[in-house]
Amino acid sequence: MTSSQSLVKSDYEGGDPPQMDETNMKRRALNREYARQSRLRKHKRLEDLTNEVNMLQSANKKLVESIKAKEEAYAETEVDNNILRAQTVELTDRLRFLHSIIQVAEKAKGLSVNVKIPNLKP
Repeated sequence: MTSSQSLVKSDYEGGDPPQMDETNMKRRALNREYARQSRLRKHKRLEDLTNEVNMLQSANKKLVESIKAKEEAYAETEVDNNILRAQTVELTDRLRFLHSIIQVAEKAKGLSVNVKIPNLKP
């Protein structure tokens, strides 16, 4: 305790000076109110952040589901494309074979028929 405080207290033997006591009480009340407001702001901020986390997690889950569905659709399309490529190769081979039969038949009969075979690449 400083000497100025002890002098002030000694002037008021009955207790704290009325003005200092009232000032301290007001200051403490204000401090309590500011602390309460600070706690409320922190609580509100925590709620806001929690809501944002929940919203982002929900959006993330939807994106993951969407990506998974698109990956599955892509895989199915890839399988279909592979089947179509194999069928293209098979049909091209059959067309060439049939064309060779026609050429053999034409040579045997002495006829000439030009049939163009499209150049299909798988």
